[in-house]
Amino acid sequence: MNGRKITRLAFAIVILSFVLSTFVSIWSLRLMADQNRRDLARALAFRIYDSIKSELSEPLTVSRSMARDPFLIKALKEEDPSCGASSEQALARYLTAQKNAFGFEASFAVSAATMCYYSYGGINKRIDPAADEQDKWYDAFVSSGKPYDLNSDRDELSQGRWTVFANARVEDENGNFLGVCGAGARMTGNHDLFVSLERAYGVRISLVNSAGVIEVDTAENRIGQQYPLNIPLGDSRDCIYRDLDGDRFAVAKYIDNLGWHLVIESDGSAVKKELMNVLFLNVALCVIVLIIMLLAIRIIIARTRALASASFIDQQTELMNRRAYEETKARLEHLSLEENFVYLTADVNGLKEVNDARGHAAGDELIRGAADCLRETLEPYGEVFRIGGDEFAAFLHLSESQLAHVMAELLRIAADFRGDNITELSISCGSAGVREFPGEDLSRLIRIADDRMYAEKKEYYRRTGRERRQARQ
Repeated sequence: MNGRKITRLAFAIVILSFVLSTFVSIWSLRLMADQNRRDLARALAFRIYDSIKSELSEPLTVSRSMARDPFLIKALKEEDPSCGASSEQALARYLTAQKNAFGFEASFAVSAATMCYYSYGGINKRIDPAADEQDKWYDAFVSSGKPYDLNSDRDELSQGRWTVFANARVEDENGNFLGVCGAGARMTGNHDLFVSLERAYGVRISLVNSAGVIEVDTAENRIGQQYPLNIPLGDSRDCIYRDLDGDRFAVAKYIDNLGWHLVIESDGSAVKKELMNVLFLNVALCVIVLIIMLLAIRIIIARTRALASASFIDQQTELMNRRAYEETKARLEHLSLEENFVYLTADVNGLKEVNDARGHAAGDELIRGAADCLRETLEPYGEVFRIGGDEFAAFLHLSESQLAHVMAELLRIAADFRGDNITELSISCGSAGVREFPGEDLSRLIRIADDRMYAEKKEYYRRTGRERRQARQ
């Protein structure tokens, strides 16, 4: 199997593992989310419930205490019908003391006789529920008959801050209705809590009255609107949970001493966020693993190729060695040789004589010189091998004219060769090609080329008057 196939297979395995692990992770997370979101919703509801009770119980308690305060009862009973300065100053001092004592955002009293709205700053206005939309709370509270309640509004004296008013009925000792008093508390702590929890858990938190009207919400345009979801708002102390469409759900809890309902609605973004986090983590891990694997595979393939190449390379000449020659020959023996195929064999003349006379360094230089000449002239046409000490072979593809040119060029380059230890290089060659010997197989061509090479070598020794492989005395 080659390197590309190994790489593709490894990548396919990693990607398949990534897909399977991502599917299992998301499936498991969804199961856990379905099982745990009820508990999460209840935990959030109780956490917010405790915070709301803590922040709103005090203004409600103080408002009820004010309604029973003899000073306020007397002040409203003896109020100047024209809301004179004496009444205004007395009530302003009283309401300022209440506001400052408890750190409230506002304190007020409304006279049933004159409809004057007294605050810590004096007379604010005469309320008119029939004409002023902002004063309708007064009629709603009075007609309800409740001794106290809560309502949210924008306090006109507090720059439109998010304020909740605790209202209480003021009656004399005979039960005669004198007016309404109360305190306004800015829900800074709960507002920040609502915002942080909404961002952290992907929920919307609202306080809804018994009529289903939103009293408190981080989206101020929803305040005063009917709550859009059909959720049963009972007075049970337990949480009421309801699954909505998709991953959405809602939970409601009654705040008993306030008379409001805490409603938490989830849009499923928390679950989706977790799923996306898991998907992103898996994708990131997969990319990292793929990069590491790619680098590792490339290093392994490069080293494997280097080792394989080294095992086929003759270290002395850097030509391919006998092993490469045998494998190439075995492959060619099972193929149909092309018409321009030529087998060439070569042998260095006088190697033993050089070794004996000048040493092995000169002999090695002679072999390397012959290899360089053969590489330069033959490699453009095929593969060149060193198959023995001073023996070389080549599998070539070239025409008869090209072969003649190559042989002439080889003789010229060899004749011009000069080394550090030798000044003469002679190579005997023999070749046989398919065009010259059609129908012959590779083994037959090799024998013919060898015979021709030995004949040329014999002629070289005859011509030079040297005996082959005879050392000089």
